[in-house]
Amino acid sequence: MKKYQYIIFDIDNTLLDFSRSEYYALQKVFATYGVVFNEKTFNQYKEINHDLWDQLEDGKISKDVVLKERFKRFFLANNIVVDGVLVDKQYRGFLEKRNDVMGGAIDLLTQLKSDGYTVFAGTNGVGRTQRKRLASAGMTDLFDDLYISEEVGFEKPDVRFFDYIFNDAQLKDLSQVVMIGDSLSSDIEGASRVGIDSIWFSNGAETSEKKYTHKVDSLKDVLALV
Repeated sequence: MKKYQYIIFDIDNTLLDFSRSEYYALQKVFATYGVVFNEKTFNQYKEINHDLWDQLEDGKISKDVVLKERFKRFFLANNIVVDGVLVDKQYRGFLEKRNDVMGGAIDLLTQLKSDGYTVFAGTNGVGRTQRKRLASAGMTDLFDDLYISEEVGFEKPDVRFFDYIFNDAQLKDLSQVVMIGDSLSSDIEGASRVGIDSIWFSNGAETSEKKYTHKVDSLKDVLALV
């Protein structure tokens, strides 16, 4: 018996291996501007990027600021002046060439579709980039619809992101809806704010936070919960 009918999946590091794709794309970007790619510079960029995304999720800045500033600040810290918008476009170009898939993702989506679930993607990100990556991975047709923050106009965990999905898909009984994602701060927090169940895909991580309804360490464990 189905516990849920409508499943909203996060994309990055839930269905697509963003970490692997990002690693590849950053190597290309750093090389383009003559910065050595190593643990120090990689972590330096990630700290700057994460700080900006945290501010975005808190509603303090817009996505345009994130995309404009992250590479500008990183390269400036390495004594290189760049056009942040241009570098971000180059970075996303490299990112779009990747189709790194999380283990079990295709099998899970295929099974859910076969079993009659309504499956949505609910992701923060740039519309063109996310759509191209999903298409390259052969996932697009496995979703009933794609909801991407740039196109929706709001970022998870903003309740308006989820309300947009509920209204657009005409979801009335929210007890039949579950959000699945790896991010406690956007996926799980967002689900908590709008009062829907959530499945935290932990990737083996631990936390004392208990806002999620269920936890899985592997995508193959999702079927038993839905």
